[in-house]
Amino acid sequence: MPAKVGKNKKQKEINIFENVPKISDLLIPDELQEKVDYLKLGYNKFTRIFVMTIYPEQTWVSWLDDLFAIGNINISVKIEPSINGSVINQLTRKLVQAQSEYMTYSHQGNILHLPELEKQINDLEDLRMLIQTNQDKLFYVTIFISLNAESLADLNEKTKILESKLNQKAAMIRTLTFRQTEGYKTILPINEYPIRNYEKNMVAGRYCNFDTYFYT
Repeated sequence: MPAKVGKNKKQKEINIFENVPKISDLLIPDELQEKVDYLKLGYNKFTRIFVMTIYPEQTWVSWLDDLFAIGNINISVKIEPSINGSVINQLTRKLVQAQSEYMTYSHQGNILHLPELEKQINDLEDLRMLIQTNQDKLFYVTIFISLNAESLADLNEKTKILESKLNQKAAMIRTLTFRQTEGYKTILPINEYPIRNYEKNMVAGRYCNFDTYFYT
């Protein structure tokens, strides 16, 4: 006969709120094998993670929407707001430098660089004014792309299509070689951001290419 539980013996209370699916249960893959430039996440599940390194001069809402026609693709956009005071100070320093170079070339009679410098000065003045008057805001943006396929051959073919489509937009991506697992963590909604140094400057109105303005 089965043993009877004593009336005075207390049963362990089960926390019903722990018996519900967790976010990690939905996100953890069946397996995780990291190769040089792709991940194997289970049977017939191959993934390659990219980061965007070159952007077109201007972007617009839904400028990446046609990439979804490739199929099995995810686009993750990380956006961080800047500190207005710091941005204004940097713009001012760069503006003074550009104005000084303009005057130097002008006095020397060297007109070759004057049109480029004049454009820099006008752009810097306009952006500084917009940020000072709270008409615009500078953000640091990073775009990660996850491409998925059922075989490695299919993944490689989709990679060629993706690169071709972005080249038509004057944009360029880089495969996160030897950093695929970090890239995978970055695109998951778990508030982890292990991959840095790919941020680009954008304002609310348009994309701003500061490669020349800030680093020359």
